[in-house]
Amino acid sequence: MKFLILSRLSTLYSTRRLVQEITSLGHEPLIVNPESPEETAEILIPRLGNFRYEESLANLEKLQNTSGAKVTLNAMPFFHQARHKKRAHEILGTLPQPKIFNEVTTFPVVVKDCLSSQGEGVFLCKNHNELSDCLMKLQGREVLFQEFIAESQGHDIRAFVIGQNVVASMERSSTNPLIEFRSNLSLGGTAKSVTLTAEEQDLCIAAVHRLGLDYAGVDLVRSHRGGLILEVNPCPGLEGIEKCSQKNIAKEIVLYAESLCRSHSQR
Repeated sequence: MKFLILSRLSTLYSTRRLVQEITSLGHEPLIVNPESPEETAEILIPRLGNFRYEESLANLEKLQNTSGAKVTLNAMPFFHQARHKKRAHEILGTLPQPKIFNEVTTFPVVVKDCLSSQGEGVFLCKNHNELSDCLMKLQGREVLFQEFIAESQGHDIRAFVIGQNVVASMERSSTNPLIEFRSNLSLGGTAKSVTLTAEEQDLCIAAVHRLGLDYAGVDLVRSHRGGLILEVNPCPGLEGIEKCSQKNIAKEIVLYAESLCRSHSQR
């Protein structure tokens, strides 16, 4: 099978790991810049970041229609509806999540750029002055006002879901929760392996499926109300979760794509 990975940088850990596992399983990997996707393949794996996101998304949709691909992990528009924080919150609906507000009346409050990733564009505002400064920084961007879960400050859980299974999970922690409430590894956070309850696993799997995704990184927090879904990432990084869990997540993704492609062919 030919795998097409949409990625701007072949040197990124996640891209390199996918190429390694695609090759080791006897398939052909090809990395294509999202700006010039003129190729054919059986399987597409988009790895789209913040840079020129809208343009990359449009090219992903074009490639799905012209490449002859049988499988896309994750396909447009599901990729986008998961990436867009407000739209994802609406689709997740009745699943337990922090509340969102149309306007801010109480503090602290979390403010998010709806299309940000890796903790960028996410702020904790403790008063009106901080909120005003934050909105100035995000001027022109669509934002989300989200309830702050105080008991989880500086801590969250990343669960990696592929198909019907949580294949790995880790607890991420800020090095100084009183200063940095975000726990993203890209911002200097640390991680350790964690075991999810059956209820937490079911919640993560339900969130991924409700958003129409094949695989995803699900961020949740443990609160007095139980597990709450923060975000569902349709393009989760592999480095932190592989190193923390000591599991071959890239191989699991490739094997799952194989199985979907074979099922499609049999139909």
